[in-house]
Amino acid sequence: MLAEVTPTPVPPTPTPVPTQAPVEEATAFDLTAAVDEFASNIPEGWMAVGKLDDVKALIESNIYLVDVREPNEYAEGHIPGAVNIPIRTLAQNLNQIPADQPVLIYCKSGHRAGMAVAALRLLGYDNVRSFPGGWNAWSKAGEAISTESAPAGSFASKEVNPEMLAAVDAFLSAIPEGFYAIGVVEKLQEAIDNGAILIDVREESEVAQGAIPGALHIPLRTLIANLGQVPQDKPLVVYCASGHRSALATAMLHILGYDNVRAFAPGYGAWEAAQGESGEVPKEITAALTSDFDLLSAADAWVSALPEGFLAVGKLDAFKDILENTQPVLIDVREAEEYAAGHIPGAINIPIRTLTQNLDKIPADQPVFVYCASGHRAGLALAALGLLGYDNVKSFPPGWKGWSAAGEEVSTEPTEPVVVTPKEVNPEMLAAVEEFLVNLPEGYFALGTVEKIVEAIDAGAQPLDVREVSEYEQGHIVGAPNVPLRTLIQNLESIPTDRPVVVYCASGHRAAIATAILHLAGLNNVRSFPPGYGAWEAAGEPVE
Repeated sequence: MLAEVTPTPVPPTPTPVPTQAPVEEATAFDLTAAVDEFASNIPEGWMAVGKLDDVKALIESNIYLVDVREPNEYAEGHIPGAVNIPIRTLAQNLNQIPADQPVLIYCKSGHRAGMAVAALRLLGYDNVRSFPGGWNAWSKAGEAISTESAPAGSFASKEVNPEMLAAVDAFLSAIPEGFYAIGVVEKLQEAIDNGAILIDVREESEVAQGAIPGALHIPLRTLIANLGQVPQDKPLVVYCASGHRSALATAMLHILGYDNVRAFAPGYGAWEAAQGESGEVPKEITAALTSDFDLLSAADAWVSALPEGFLAVGKLDAFKDILENTQPVLIDVREAEEYAAGHIPGAINIPIRTLTQNLDKIPADQPVFVYCASGHRAGLALAALGLLGYDNVKSFPPGWKGWSAAGEEVSTEPTEPVVVTPKEVNPEMLAAVEEFLVNLPEGYFALGTVEKIVEAIDAGAQPLDVREVSEYEQGHIVGAPNVPLRTLIQNLESIPTDRPVVVYCASGHRAAIATAILHLAGLNNVRSFPPGYGAWEAAGEPVE
């Protein structure tokens, strides 16, 4: 029989004394950090659909289309199927905006739509994009319109941060008449004259080709990270190429309390067009190239090797630094009377038509800069000298107008050129370049206004876009094929010779180079549109 085992007593489990769980301090919402997170991660394409055909394809796929214009604008005509949520009421109508299907927003010409996209994206609607061409582009293209109201959908409201919602709604609901936009160059100049600070939110590569004199350069994605450079005690005007990015910037800065900000909606293209050289449609030159010299191979070798920036220094401060630190030979290629009326101090004058007759005044062993009134003639001169083997030459596209508009020092005293030993150049290339330059007509093969290019296209001219593929894909003139500048000679067979051709780029510099190259290749039907795509888009002309 087993002995009985007395169980060992188990001490009672003490009743836990209630303790207060450690309280984690609520992290304060950091509005600036949230806006910076959005800005720094803006995707390629800037959340915009620029091509009309792409917009039409999205509409056919039943995208949710929101018109953020005022009710009276909507009632007068809108894109069929679009619902109307005026921009000031956007944050109060989130139940009418789906978060789980694509949404496209438009207004009259892009500015309000850009601000709306920024606002909604900050609220977490990453399904929203803008149609910058807006109602202007849609109606001008002759697309179907409607005056029948489309009922807004009803959707489960997206969960959004309440503090962000409050900041966004405070911004949107208080937008004044004019929507923080400066719509014409004259008003921009007025603002500048009254002390406004300009901020250029384009990319470095764009600014290298030209900028409004005196503008600070802060690319859009880095704007919030550089708020230290953005004053709050002076009027600010932000601009980009044609308005979309400046609208995004305007919304972000206002949401952060910068109530001193407006946008120059037409963008750099419109500003440059207003400074640009104008002239009647020029006559075509009649001389033909008959030399046995392989001009096309030589031209292709030069143009295909053009470096990043396309041999242009577009920022005034960078140009001034170069003048001060490297002391280049500065050549003003305007006419003698233009030079005499005022020029950049130290510049010598060699009018563009006489360039090849004055090679003994152009050194090949030190930096050389060419400039004109606003960039077009300088681009032609740059190409001419580059083809002659001068690899030390660059252009200052803003030219005399950019320099003088910035209030920089001017001179009316001529500078005597220093005579140098002329560079040895191929005599056949020299003959071809000289033939081109001396026969430059009045107007220098330039169409200086949107009205002139519209007139040319209506008369049968073929627009030709020489920008990079990535620029072209974000929007271009309707019907314009894309032949990037560096590939121009390799694609000559695609360029018509039986009707006028008008080349354009972002703001004129590359188009001027293309004009020179194509004329030297025997295409005497080519002209340039110096104001560029930015001016076209700003004018509300149709894009795709």
